[in-house]
Amino acid sequence: MAASFSRADDILRHSLEEGAFPSACLLVGLGKRVLFRRAYGRLDLDGPVTNEQTRYDLASLTKPLVVGMLTLRAIESGKLCLWDKLDAFIDAPPDKREITIKQILTHTAGFPTGLHLWELSANPQESIDLLLKVPLISKPGTRVQYCCTGYILLAQLLECLYHAKLPELALREIFWPLKMTKTGYLPTGGNIAATEMTDEGRCLQGIVHDENARFLGGAAGNAGVFSNMDDLALFLQMLAAEGLLPDGSRYLSPATVRLALRNHTEGMAQARGLSFYLPWYDDGFTGDLFPRETIGHTGFTGTSFALDPTTGLYVILLTNRICPSRDNTTIYRIRRIVHNAVYAAALQGAFKGSV
Repeated sequence: MAASFSRADDILRHSLEEGAFPSACLLVGLGKRVLFRRAYGRLDLDGPVTNEQTRYDLASLTKPLVVGMLTLRAIESGKLCLWDKLDAFIDAPPDKREITIKQILTHTAGFPTGLHLWELSANPQESIDLLLKVPLISKPGTRVQYCCTGYILLAQLLECLYHAKLPELALREIFWPLKMTKTGYLPTGGNIAATEMTDEGRCLQGIVHDENARFLGGAAGNAGVFSNMDDLALFLQMLAAEGLLPDGSRYLSPATVRLALRNHTEGMAQARGLSFYLPWYDDGFTGDLFPRETIGHTGFTGTSFALDPTTGLYVILLTNRICPSRDNTTIYRIRRIVHNAVYAAALQGAFKGSV
């Protein structure tokens, strides 16, 4: 019996009519199979119709997709290990010398949230110094505090390790090997969903919404990547196959993928993998039915992905919910009910057969 995702489809159509977002793309997959794939709405409030190839500003999905994958590849190639400390790579101040790569990936380094680089300096070249001067709000390794600071810093450290700038590095080490041909920083061309309206009265389109990433030239470790649902499906298929690509080649070892997807913050307020979020532990965005092993991430612009590694079921939901304003927060409930509808439908038949 094939699964029907009509309920999830209805939810998104109704949400669109209610003004939750101008557009959305939903893709549901199981291992190598795509079970459902549909686009909704318009690129902006009254622009062209969205289609299955529409690209979205992924916002914080950049963290696991770029910084997470680059770090895992660096671990496998011997460039670094999780217990390496910042002081091994840069001249860190005393309060940050003992911060480890693992603590940055799990948001336990103690960095504060809400840092506005563009307010602290007019020169992006000073960003590392600015990040290192920010006082910590907790002792490293003691609590989860989600923030962008560590990921911006780690991305710049990875640029030094790989001897390449982030856009080129992501293309070479991630997007090309995974055949994600529509994914990258600093996008060109059309068919890009708009985000928030600027003070000049136009919605950003093809320009990263995150202000820190924009200050850093559009490419940063915390945000800046644009992609579509088909490309993200390739990324999740690789994770579901524990690092194996469809052509039989290997992108990551199974041990590396398993390490990245497990909970590294037991007993803390949030469950964090190595750049991934495990939403079950704090009633997160995947709703009520996805199991505790589920990993994923959300983006401020209205994007998200989730993967149940026990079955290989994954959900990609891309919206531009901040067009025209970030004050629209209905996406938080919509994500939960969409994931509930998807998982309930998948249980009715899609898990039968080989992943």
